[in-house]
Amino acid sequence: MARQHDAADLVELGKRHLLHPHVRLADFETTGPTVVVEGEGAVLRDTEGREYLDGLAGLWLANSGYSREEIARAAYEQMKTLSYYTLFWGWSNPPAIRLAARLAELAPPGLNRVFFTSGGSEANETSIKIARLFWEGMGRPEKDLVVTFQQAYHGVSYGAMTATGLETVWRGFSPFSEGFVRVPPPYGYRCPHGKDACDASCADALAEAFEAIGPQRVAAFLAEPIMGVGGVIVPPPGYFQRVREICGQYEVLWIADEVITGFGRTGTWFGVEHWGAIPDLISFAKGVTSGYAPLGGTLVHDRVYEGLKRVENVFNHGFTYTGHPVSCAVGLKNLEIMEREKLPERAAGLGKTLEARLRAIDSPHVGEVRGMGLLWGVELVADRATRALPDPVTIGWDVQARCRQRGVLVRGLFPGNIVALAPPLVVTEAQLDRIVSVLADSIAEAFRQAKPA
Repeated sequence: MARQHDAADLVELGKRHLLHPHVRLADFETTGPTVVVEGEGAVLRDTEGREYLDGLAGLWLANSGYSREEIARAAYEQMKTLSYYTLFWGWSNPPAIRLAARLAELAPPGLNRVFFTSGGSEANETSIKIARLFWEGMGRPEKDLVVTFQQAYHGVSYGAMTATGLETVWRGFSPFSEGFVRVPPPYGYRCPHGKDACDASCADALAEAFEAIGPQRVAAFLAEPIMGVGGVIVPPPGYFQRVREICGQYEVLWIADEVITGFGRTGTWFGVEHWGAIPDLISFAKGVTSGYAPLGGTLVHDRVYEGLKRVENVFNHGFTYTGHPVSCAVGLKNLEIMEREKLPERAAGLGKTLEARLRAIDSPHVGEVRGMGLLWGVELVADRATRALPDPVTIGWDVQARCRQRGVLVRGLFPGNIVALAPPLVVTEAQLDRIVSVLADSIAEAFRQAKPA
């Protein structure tokens, strides 16, 4: 029988045996992991008994909060009934069918088919492959290029990684997949087109890119409704309505990467609802189960499905855990809770509170506050008037570390001067006050003690 390990044992075992993402491995052999052992609502606890108020919902996903017995019970009951069977070759299971039908009800009109994956990277891989397969079915296989934003994040598998515009994600992993072209995002605070602020006309740059590439080659445009890891960049009003028009004009499929923005995070079930525009494909993950089980997928519009039916070969795509019954049962229960407790509406209301608190931070180094619902970014600057980057530009990661020391978890983002907040949708107003208070103190301290790079 395997023995139980105390806190010190776990740290040593973690250093010796568990390969962690996003750590510098040589340093990690000395520092080791912080071992989280339990969570409740928006609060986590480690092996030392320290508590952390989670201002980022894990990885933007613990929408329903931690440790809900109701969700655990749903997983247990499904495991007792059917723990697993494949969806290959026409097999299925009740939770996968029911969850697909529920997602079609929640999604924008016309997105009635679902392909399940294990997470967001696989979801974006699936959306990219479906887009290319659609054009194969339409007799236009030359349409194979996928256009994405610079600074976008779409995952770490090879196709999704190449679609990602952040060099820090793909550095060292070349050669990359072919068939991707990156264009500037609608980043109003640092407008790539030289404007004082972005408006819907920024989307016309996408039409110019299609013209330059050759629209006969472009299969799809892949974009997050709000860019997450790339800086919590919020497009202007009307932007995605114009994108919808442009994609229709040039016969390009629009893929909305809702891995972060889906399932109440921005105050609506899906982020694209803020723009009233309907994509051809939606990639989703994270909040669909609130992290209680791995699950992601692609929602497919009817018009795309009709094109897929014209492909002569079988739909030759799938993963071992596609439509896993336990994950789908968890997803169903999670969505039931979110709807019953009106968590998307709660996120919209609390988002206004969080925005007001963030804008009230008295600091010359808070350049811009931007976001929707419970997804916000704070861009730090050397001087608010000039918008000059701070020195060092990585001061956001210093702020992240100082917040953690104070028991609040936030995240520094590329290129290092942006701090992201995305707490669980069950967070309380008092907890939001604490998050902002700790963030303000940490920003002040970080700039006071900053040493130029």
